[in-house]
Amino acid sequence: MTSLILKTAMRLILPLTMLFAAYMTLRGHNEPGGGFVGGLVAAVSLALYRMTYGVDSFDTLLPFHPRYLVFVGLALAFLTAIFPMILGQPLLTSYEHYIPLGFGQKIHFVSAFFFDGGVLLVVIGASIGMIDRISREVER
Repeated sequence: MTSLILKTAMRLILPLTMLFAAYMTLRGHNEPGGGFVGGLVAAVSLALYRMTYGVDSFDTLLPFHPRYLVFVGLALAFLTAIFPMILGQPLLTSYEHYIPLGFGQKIHFVSAFFFDGGVLLVVIGASIGMIDRISREVER
């Protein structure tokens, strides 16, 4: 199913879509986007990579089972959610901070970023896990 054009283009498509997924994840707490949308973009990119290069190359790119991404993502989201309770705040309280960059510039940083990161990992792991499992069954 693969062609030389797709294999050549995939060298550019994968890094660009991963960069776009990171962008969507980072801007999610202020505008539409977030971990879910970023995870879907990354999962589609990884699925296209798997279709282009095959199982062996995909296993080299992602050398562990996608369920580990789900586990780490759930743990990160859970810890981010309950951490404010340790400090006596309500569940899922988000903290914000401005990180100075110099020259009067600063970055707005919120603790919800870690929750979005957990969601990103869960979506990537679940999507890629299902696609990989179904593909392996069909290829038998």
